[in-house]
Amino acid sequence: MSLPVLRGTLFIRLAALVVMAVLASQVFTLWLGVKQKNTLLAGQLYAQVVDTLADYEGALARLPAAQRAPFLLTNNHAGLPRLLPLSAAAQVHSRVPPMGHDLAGQLSDALGEPVHVQFSRGERQELWLRVPVLDSHYWLVMPLTRFLPPSLRPTLQAAGLVALLSLLAAFALAWRTTRPLTQLVAATRQLEAGRTPPPVVPSGPREVRLLIERFNGMAQALDKAASERRLMLAGLSHDLRTPLTRLKLAVEMLSPDEDSAGMLSDIDELSHIVSQFIDFARSEETRPMQEVALGGVIDSVLSRFARDGMAVHWQHCDASLQGDALSLQRLLSNLLENARRYGRPPFTVSLQPGAGELVLRVHDSGEGIAPDLQQAALAPFERLAAHRGTDGGSGLGLAIVQRIVQQHGGRLQFAHPPGGGFEVAVWLPAAA
Repeated sequence: MSLPVLRGTLFIRLAALVVMAVLASQVFTLWLGVKQKNTLLAGQLYAQVVDTLADYEGALARLPAAQRAPFLLTNNHAGLPRLLPLSAAAQVHSRVPPMGHDLAGQLSDALGEPVHVQFSRGERQELWLRVPVLDSHYWLVMPLTRFLPPSLRPTLQAAGLVALLSLLAAFALAWRTTRPLTQLVAATRQLEAGRTPPPVVPSGPREVRLLIERFNGMAQALDKAASERRLMLAGLSHDLRTPLTRLKLAVEMLSPDEDSAGMLSDIDELSHIVSQFIDFARSEETRPMQEVALGGVIDSVLSRFARDGMAVHWQHCDASLQGDALSLQRLLSNLLENARRYGRPPFTVSLQPGAGELVLRVHDSGEGIAPDLQQAALAPFERLAAHRGTDGGSGLGLAIVQRIVQQHGGRLQFAHPPGGGFEVAVWLPAAA
C-alpha cells in the first residue's frame, strides 16, 4: 500500500503517536542525563578548585613574598592544577565552555569579586581563572580533561537503534490494532454493494472485537430481513400472476367492445408491474458469476424489443466479463424500457471496450432526468414522471439496474451529451 493511500489513516496516526512518544521520552532522558552529568562534573571541578586554592594559599602564606614566584614556577607541572603569576601567558581560545562560565560565577560569589576566565586549547584543554590569593592576583590553571563529558556519539547510536526498534514495534502494534478495522471496512463495502459479507473474525482490542461482533450480528439480521422480504415479494407477485392470467383470458373471451381494449391494457400494465416486483426481489439474490459474452446478451435483448416494434441502432461489438447473463439482460431491458416510456427515438446502444472495463451506453433523444433528480431516480419506488400512476411503471426499473451494477462491481452515470438527448452509461469490469 502506497504512502498517499496510508496518509491520514488510523494506522499511520497510531504509529506516529507511538514513535513520537518514544522519541520524546528518549530526547528528554538524554537531556536529563547530560544535564545531571554536567552538574556532577561541575560540582567536582568546583570542589577541586576550592581545595587547590586552599592548599596554595596555605603554602604561600608560609613563604616570604620574594620566594612565592619561584615556588609557583617550581610547581608548574603540565596536566596538574597549578597557580601561576599573572605574567604567565596562556594560548587563549575565544570561546569558553559553559562549564568555565559556571565555575567563574560560583567563584565570584564565593570570593566577593569578579573572576575572569580564559580557555586554552593547546595540547591540553585548560581553564585559566584570575583569582585573588592573599594580597595578589594569580592565574589558577585547571585541566579540564577529566571534567569534560564524554562523546555523545555512542549514546546517540544506541538511541538511534532503540528508535529504529521502537519504529518497527510501533508499526507492528498499529497494524495489529487497525487490521481488524480494515477487514471491517471491506465487509461494510460488500454490504453497501448489496452483498452479504462473510462474518469478520473478531480480533484486536476489546472495543474493536465488540464492534465486529455487533457488525456481524447486524449483517446477519439484514440478510435475514432481506431474505424474508424477497420471499414475501416473490411469493406475492407470483400469486398475483395466476388471477391476472385468468382475468385476461376471461376478458379476451368476452364479446369485443370499447371497454375490452382498455381492460386488456390495464391487465398488461398490472402484469408488467408484477414482473418488476419479481425482478426487484431477484436483484437482491447473489448469483454465481461466470464469463459472459456481453455482445451476445445485447443481441438477445434487442431482438426481443425489435419484435415489439422498437428500433434500436446497435453496431455489434463483442466483449466478455465475469457476470450473470440473466441479470445483465434484465439491466439492459430496464434501460431500454425506460427509454421507450420516457424518451424519444432514435434509440442507440453502444458497447466500448476499454482498459480493464467495458462501457455500455443507452442513448435516446428525450429530455431525460434532470441533474437534481438523478440520485433520487435510483431509489426504489421513486416515480419522477409527471404522469405518475398512469404510465404502467412501478418505480423499480432504475433501482434494479443500480443493484445489478453494484453486484458486478461497476458504476452507473447519467449524462446529457453535447449532441442532445439523454444517456445512461454503465461501467463494468472486463474479464481478465
